[in-house]
Amino acid sequence: MLQSKKTSSVIIKNAFSINFPFYVFALGILLAFSAFQCEGVAECEDPLDGTEIYSATLTVQEVICGTGLWENHWFNDGSKVYLQPYSITEDAQAKIAKLNIDIKDGLRLKIQYQHAKEDGRYNDVIICLAYVGEKTPIHIVDIEVVND
Repeated sequence: MLQSKKTSSVIIKNAFSINFPFYVFALGILLAFSAFQCEGVAECEDPLDGTEIYSATLTVQEVICGTGLWENHWFNDGSKVYLQPYSITEDAQAKIAKLNIDIKDGLRLKIQYQHAKEDGRYNDVIICLAYVGEKTPIHIVDIEVVND
């Protein structure tokens, strides 16, 4: 009986002796897959809120605790309301890839967009709990870099 308890404690001890980097890797994989929770889910497809298309010249800004297409890189026109890149057309995504546009802080863009309804696609993304500020989720229809 004593031998059995000793063997059990060795097995348990060995189970928790996996190197720390493995746990970090496993957590990273879990977080990466949680960011793609909308692939193939009907309610996550282009959550448009109306049909009107707007055009604006904006600056990419890093916002604290923001989530969206490019994580915490949102758009601002100088007002107190941020435009949260929420979804994007396949054509606009292809244009970004073709022109090798790197969405980063300070980049000036001209975009065409529609208002979008939040559908939960970023709910499981782990971020801090600070208030981002007033935001409008948008669906990007077209995008180009503005060279000032």
